[in-house]
Amino acid sequence: MANKVLFGISNLYVATYTTTTTTTGDVVSIGTPVHIPGAVSFSPSESSDSNDFYADNIIYWSGYSNAKIEGDLEVAMFDDSFKKTFLGYKTLTNGGVASVKNPTKPNVFIAFEVDGDAEKRRVALYNCTLGSITRNYSTITETKEPMTETLPVVCIGDNPTGVTMATFKSTDAGYSSLFTSPAAPVISTT
Repeated sequence: MANKVLFGISNLYVATYTTTTTTTGDVVSIGTPVHIPGAVSFSPSESSDSNDFYADNIIYWSGYSNAKIEGDLEVAMFDDSFKKTFLGYKTLTNGGVASVKNPTKPNVFIAFEVDGDAEKRRVALYNCTLGSITRNYSTITETKEPMTETLPVVCIGDNPTGVTMATFKSTDAGYSSLFTSPAAPVISTT
């Protein structure tokens, strides 16, 4: 039975995404995914740009291009290991972990799971860049409200195929390996 609705987010994983250009074309390698606990929300949306071509004093042709996916990833808190591996943070000699100006950040692969009324789905985003963490420190009032951290994400997609995002059902071959050894996307000819 197919899902009628999807809800929730869990099992968030991030891995490095590397493209190497060779004489035969681009070769993609995805590192071993790292689990990021505390997923709260992710709001990926496709960015569509209108392309209008004018001729004969009218819009002669019009089309849309889906150039990228953008969204904000919210978690309870990004740990120090994530910050150093994926955001270019550095360890200080006195033990602190610090953000630095113009850090070197790898492109990443992101995968997570959503629940459905019938079955779980897994979602993968390819060739993403990560912005800077935003957080809001605030005083405790009558009740303790957990603070979260948000990270802007832009996914430009897999270079060889153009795939930006894919969704997997539990019966799909890529479902079970998505969190352990994800493969670069290959578009079916059927």
